[in-house]
Amino acid sequence: MQLLCAVLVAFVAIKYSICANILGVIPVPSHSHQVVFWPLWKELSQRGHKVTVITSDPMNNPSLENLTEVDLRSAYQFMNLNFFQLQEEPAWKGLFTFGEFFSNLLEHIISNDKVQQLIRDKTTHFDVVMVEAFHTSALAFASRFNCPLILLSSLDGTSYAYGEIGNPAHPILHPDYALPFYNDLTFTQRIESAWSTLRIKFLQKYFYLPSQQKLVEKYFGPDYPPIEDIFKNYSMFFVNTNNVFHSIRPRLPNIVQIGGGTHLRKRNPLPVKLQNVLDDAKDGAIYFSLGSNVKSKHLSDDTRREILETFKELPYTVLWKFENENLPNVSENVIISKWFPQQDILQHPNVKLFITQGGLQSLEETIFSHVPIIGIPVMGDQMSNVANVVSKGLGLHLDYKDIRKENFKSTIVKVIQNPKYRKSVIEMAKFIEDQPETGVERAVWWTEYVIRHGGAPYMRNPGIDLPWYQYYLLDIIGFAFFITMAAICALVAMWKLTKKLNRLTADHIFEVPLGCR
Repeated sequence: MQLLCAVLVAFVAIKYSICANILGVIPVPSHSHQVVFWPLWKELSQRGHKVTVITSDPMNNPSLENLTEVDLRSAYQFMNLNFFQLQEEPAWKGLFTFGEFFSNLLEHIISNDKVQQLIRDKTTHFDVVMVEAFHTSALAFASRFNCPLILLSSLDGTSYAYGEIGNPAHPILHPDYALPFYNDLTFTQRIESAWSTLRIKFLQKYFYLPSQQKLVEKYFGPDYPPIEDIFKNYSMFFVNTNNVFHSIRPRLPNIVQIGGGTHLRKRNPLPVKLQNVLDDAKDGAIYFSLGSNVKSKHLSDDTRREILETFKELPYTVLWKFENENLPNVSENVIISKWFPQQDILQHPNVKLFITQGGLQSLEETIFSHVPIIGIPVMGDQMSNVANVVSKGLGLHLDYKDIRKENFKSTIVKVIQNPKYRKSVIEMAKFIEDQPETGVERAVWWTEYVIRHGGAPYMRNPGIDLPWYQYYLLDIIGFAFFITMAAICALVAMWKLTKKLNRLTADHIFEVPLGCR
């Protein structure tokens, strides 16, 4: 008995001896950006770590005693954007709009009283800081607490982020997720991808980063390293991808894929009224949502009219997430609401189709619910996600600018009535699920690895420390060019000299008198 007690005491001592203080910072006020990491915060806190999270979407779970959430739901005031209008603007203007958005957003977050109190508290210590993987002033938390940095992304990494850490990000083989193509790029698409890469690098260096660096100086203090340097000194980079749905690309050993439905949960009972509606949908139901950021109320009047006329002619019950209380000319088979329990609806057996903007979390939910897709992408990674959906046979694509009753109706009927789409979705779910561990388990293990070893600088690509001209072999190419040109010049000189000597020799022979021969 005494031996057993000793073993239990030793086990508890070992378990809690590695418990750490962890700071998580997810600045983007978007449910899809936040919900991916809820299971991570939960698991880390349940393992005894003290976790503090700066978030716009707190879980408010009283059972998680080790989890402290700095509630910044007020940041949602900056998400009142009409993304349809933004798409109509010139590309350069849209990028500047997003730059201003991030500046205003980060200033609101960092200037928050509770956040400032955290920054100024000299007694606070963290063993690791986990920050959303954008080049923002939030990265300065890693320098403030002088601890390892783990980068987090609720989707794939941007091409710019990959390039900054020395991970291959070829603009043709791996175009940025914000571009509307997936693979086998045409010549025009290759030009667009290369130009987009150069444009983003220019704007990051001369517009985004200077404004974010000013916020670091203003709210953290002077003498902080450049944001780019903090970013490059990361220990781990967690990306919400998997090798089945996403394109295959080379990844450094400290880039950890945590995708595969990290945020998914067991189905909860539906509200009684909603359950009855879906149960009574004998011909099937369609769920229509453009997500939490892109809003259906911002669709043009003409587009909304075409959509409503289409739904009116279909036998299916339609649940449409619509942000206004009223929508004129709604037919009896259409039910609108500002919010629906999306995961639970998609798992109802009568749901035949999901019409979505193509956000990654929505796609994961519909794939694991075995519901085929019509993608109407608007911005961000939605473009490449929907292109991916089409290439893998999970559904079809529609351009929101070209929605007409005829093509909308025919697309809906085609996806619902052709069993190949649902079959492809079911196969995709099986492939993604078949992995040795969950994304949360991987993320937790590598987080504790970083904590145990005080970082993992040895896993960084040494190439990021090379000058750009060495990284691209320009000095070697220049040297080889110089040697080649020197050799060519030497050969040309020897040839000319030989030719001249031959001419002189011939002239000398012909000038000798005949009598002397």
